[in-house]
Amino acid sequence: MVDQRSRKERLEAKGRRIKAKLRQEILVPERLLLLSIPFLLLVWLIGSISSLTRNWSLQQEIAEKETEKSYLELQVENYELENQYYASEEYQELSARKLQNKKIAGETLVYLPKNSERARSKHKEITAEENVIKNERSNFDQWMNFLFF
Repeated sequence: MVDQRSRKERLEAKGRRIKAKLRQEILVPERLLLLSIPFLLLVWLIGSISSLTRNWSLQQEIAEKETEKSYLELQVENYELENQYYASEEYQELSARKLQNKKIAGETLVYLPKNSERARSKHKEITAEENVIKNERSNFDQWMNFLFF
């Protein structure tokens, strides 16, 4: 029992010494100030970085909106020009001639027959197999052909 009390007293004494050492050496105003300065600088740095990041993202958003605005302005201008064209006499004449098969004095309407099978197959399309056959030459041959022929 005495051993336990002495152990307990030793621990309490040790705790009191640590508290006293904290109060006298570590928790003095000068040391607290020195310890708080890096913390305050870190908080300021984090705040500055977050502010810069937010400003950058807002600037990107503004640039995107300005681009969209200029695109919409061009689109509106295009629609205005299109409306002017549709209101012109030239367009009205062309559309009337197309829809009603009308002609101007001195013009002759020519009705052409529909394309025959021979006319459609005159310029046949290149198939994928023919395209692969054309590209079977080596890379070197293709370069030589490009540079010297």
